[in-house]
Amino acid sequence: MIWLRQVDAHLRALLPVATALIAVLIDVAPVVGAGPASLTSFATLCAVYFWSLYRPDLFTASAVFIVGLVYDALAGLPLGLSSLALLLVRNLMVVQQRFFLARSFPVIWCCFLLLAPAVEAARWLLSCLWWGHLFALRPMLLEMLITMALYPPASWLLGRIHNQIPRLIHAS
Repeated sequence: MIWLRQVDAHLRALLPVATALIAVLIDVAPVVGAGPASLTSFATLCAVYFWSLYRPDLFTASAVFIVGLVYDALAGLPLGLSSLALLLVRNLMVVQQRFFLARSFPVIWCCFLLLAPAVEAARWLLSCLWWGHLFALRPMLLEMLITMALYPPASWLLGRIHNQIPRLIHAS
């Protein structure tokens, strides 16, 4: 029965990556009844921000890179564009983890409110450079606002999932 507990612990350790991949699917899923220019969020950013802060041991840079590649492949973006932005977010969160963990949710959300526009602007600018075309700002701004509003419920949900992950994973 010990092996069963170990399998359970290892499967729970995959939850950060699994939830980030689910966020990717939510981001790229077509909205029923909406046109091709429908607005979505960048829920993947919410997941990367959350897991990079609370469980960077389970949400490694390579996992973030893969999540970004999957996002780009499914969204039809240049491979690596989202990976670059998400890796920068992860790095910032890991470097500043001590600061953030000592703060309340409103402070963490305010930092997200500062970070999200920078990430969205970087993705927009890199897309414009890649395709050699200046894309409209309005869709990017609306996506950014939706993403910023999405963080509190996403954080609440990811916090519930986080509580299901054991603190120490013993491999044998």
